[in-house]
Amino acid sequence: MSYQETLNWLFSLENMGIKLGLENTIELLKRLGNPHLKFRSVHIAGTKGKGSVCAMISSILQEAGYKVGLYTSPHIVDFRERIQVNRTQISENELLRLIEEIRPIAEEMALANAYKRLTFFEITTAMAFVYFADKGVEEAVIEVGMGGRLDATNVIYPDCSGITKIGLEHTQYLGDTLEKIAFEKAGIVKPGVPVVAADGSKEVLNVIRSVCRERNAPLRIVGSDLKYNLISTTLNGTIIDIEPIGKIYVPLIGSFQALNAAIAYGCIQELVKKGINISDDAIVNGFSETRWPGRFEIVSQFPLVIFDATHTPDGAAIVSEDLEKLANGRVILVLGVLNDKDIDGLAKHLGRIATIAIATAPKSKRAYQAGVVAEHLKKYCSHVETVESVGDAVERALRIASNNDTIFVTGSLYTIGEAKVWWDSHETRKRDLDHAR
Repeated sequence: MSYQETLNWLFSLENMGIKLGLENTIELLKRLGNPHLKFRSVHIAGTKGKGSVCAMISSILQEAGYKVGLYTSPHIVDFRERIQVNRTQISENELLRLIEEIRPIAEEMALANAYKRLTFFEITTAMAFVYFADKGVEEAVIEVGMGGRLDATNVIYPDCSGITKIGLEHTQYLGDTLEKIAFEKAGIVKPGVPVVAADGSKEVLNVIRSVCRERNAPLRIVGSDLKYNLISTTLNGTIIDIEPIGKIYVPLIGSFQALNAAIAYGCIQELVKKGINISDDAIVNGFSETRWPGRFEIVSQFPLVIFDATHTPDGAAIVSEDLEKLANGRVILVLGVLNDKDIDGLAKHLGRIATIAIATAPKSKRAYQAGVVAEHLKKYCSHVETVESVGDAVERALRIASNNDTIFVTGSLYTIGEAKVWWDSHETRKRDLDHAR
């Protein structure tokens, strides 16, 4: 079977949807020799900033000289982005080998009991753990897929658990209140394992504190127990003052990256307490070398074109404030959203700063149709256009924009992925549009 055919089989499992629970993952990993017990780890949950925090921790550990696994989701363009060692993606041959090893086990489990039919994410998680064990990874940084308590990644016993900012998301699976969602996220807390959590609302923190007390897990809240201060965020990156290390620079853009950096630093402190050798120089250099595509990612200066994966109203509120300070000229918004997101909340914050808004839809069964996105945007923006495909929407934005304007593409990682594919494959087209200005 070819690489693409094998990958197609894996993606076909997405049709099963989402099934929360650990039993099947535990059985699969047992049949594979329990690879998740063969490396140390850091586990990160939350609503916003999980991936950025994982990228920062991974970069610092690598700078300190460790072999580091990084498991994140979803990918932007290439599935292999999800599984990396020392920031190098898994090869096609290695991926093919892992699927060929796991597929017979998955089919045997499904044949024995329909309930044991494995999901896309369960198999992907097992692939990552086997790969990390095979490669001799010393510390793996693992991002939760959804929630935490019943997420397939929650079979590890990490050195530290991190919880980023929590907001309403996936309410059909995690609950319809912040308390319920916080309980699911706090499900990654393990007995005796230190936790570093973002400051938040009283109801969220009460839940996290309660779970940590029950499990005798030391808890530090970023903002009160771990002090930090945003010094500046520009189009060149973000500078943060974190106690006690002082000023650090992160090339990721946005005021929200200050909190993410503080969470990452708190987790690194906990690793140091456990005997992992990480110098201050490695921390500073690791932060400065962090790369995380699709998060306020600048792909062009003239016009200023930014790809950002914001998909929650809370995130949109923060990003819109940053855009007002950082954007050039008019803001031309390209928005594509999945149907399990608060589309009106996104449209409200992003639409108000847009001179022109272009509604679109990524190629996903879960995406809102472009027309639906447009109806919400019209409440908050006076000039709204509808362009069905993301690539065409980006091209339309480039046609409208002058070199002094800002194009902001956002709403979903799926939207960003399609925008990046279009962008990377239309160099000649972009030059033609540039000459036409």
